[in-house]
Amino acid sequence: MAENFIAEAFSLLAIGLIVIALRWVSRLMTVGFTNLAFDDYLMIVAGALYSAETALAYLVGAKWHGLANNSMTPEERATLSPDSMKYKLIVGGSKNQICGWMVYTSLLWTLKTCMLIFFSRLTVGVSNMKIRIRIGAVLLAVSYLATILSMLLSCQPFHRLWQIYPDPGNLCYPAISTLYVAVVITLNASTDFYLMSVPLPMIWQSRLATKKKWVLSVMFSGGLLVTAAGILRCVLILTAGASGAAQAGQWSIRESFIAVIVGNLPMLYTLVQRIHQYGSGSFNRSNDKKSYPLGSYKTGGSSRMGGKKAKKFQHPLSMPNDTAMDSDERIVVDSKQESGPPPIVVSNDTLPGAVHGGGRQHNTGIRVQTDLHIESSDDVDDGASRKNPYHRFSDSMG
Repeated sequence: MAENFIAEAFSLLAIGLIVIALRWVSRLMTVGFTNLAFDDYLMIVAGALYSAETALAYLVGAKWHGLANNSMTPEERATLSPDSMKYKLIVGGSKNQICGWMVYTSLLWTLKTCMLIFFSRLTVGVSNMKIRIRIGAVLLAVSYLATILSMLLSCQPFHRLWQIYPDPGNLCYPAISTLYVAVVITLNASTDFYLMSVPLPMIWQSRLATKKKWVLSVMFSGGLLVTAAGILRCVLILTAGASGAAQAGQWSIRESFIAVIVGNLPMLYTLVQRIHQYGSGSFNRSNDKKSYPLGSYKTGGSSRMGGKKAKKFQHPLSMPNDTAMDSDERIVVDSKQESGPPPIVVSNDTLPGAVHGGGRQHNTGIRVQTDLHIESSDDVDDGASRKNPYHRFSDSMG
């Protein structure tokens, strides 16, 4: 393996692991250790898989000299002695390719799962999003299973994947199997497109400022880069000939690096915002995260504040006329006001004896109330939206 690729592979690995570490820094700054989500821990698994993939790609050239059981003439296969060093290198290289495909696939689908979990937090309370998240979860599970099974079951018996003579055929060439390439490129691209379809339509129909819509759209469209890298990788593998095994290892590293960056970009975006606030002197830790719980705010119900009905909260990412907000996820809103409005007291007058805002009493009993604390620091650029709170994604993205 060329020295320049070794340097490239381990440099990309170092950058990728640093990015994952920065993601954790961002999340710890925002929600604290006790409030970390499942995808934060799953990203550690992704880091381990990425490290394993890099090691396997390194071994393709450093130990197995780029050899596998493909690109051999019938004469070479017939005359190669099982006791020869080349025979052992080909067998070992073929087994390395099998492991490489498994780790590569597991890494990509782990990163997709992290992104889907993030979207599930980001879209909490937005109507019709639960079903799309569930569909995405099923799609990821089924596609991952299909990809792994296609690798394990397409060539039987299994030992033919490193067989040299007689020629086991293309289905049993782990480095350049056409079936592997077709299955991976199809399911990888389709799942990426589905994941992008979750936030993008919602963002463009939301109440966010146009500038923010563009920023978020670019950030959540990173799957296009991963898909493009995957297609390029597959094309090069199929056209590389005898160097197909080496090409497979090299381009899997490059594609995985892009996927790691894209998968952590939303959290890095939040971290950059915080660093900018520190630098400009506008960051105040004591007021950094004022939030309000939305779990007790009932959809479709009315609340009272001083005898008057309080307005229903509208999720900044919800569609017009969509007021569904039925979750325990805490959302942070900002505006330019230095001192926010007093807490809004919302009474759920559903228990016997609840006291209503006009002084009228229905028996004696228990009064249930929820305090909604709202504070903000950024204006929405749209003129009509300047008086509305702006969602900063801190709890979901940080």
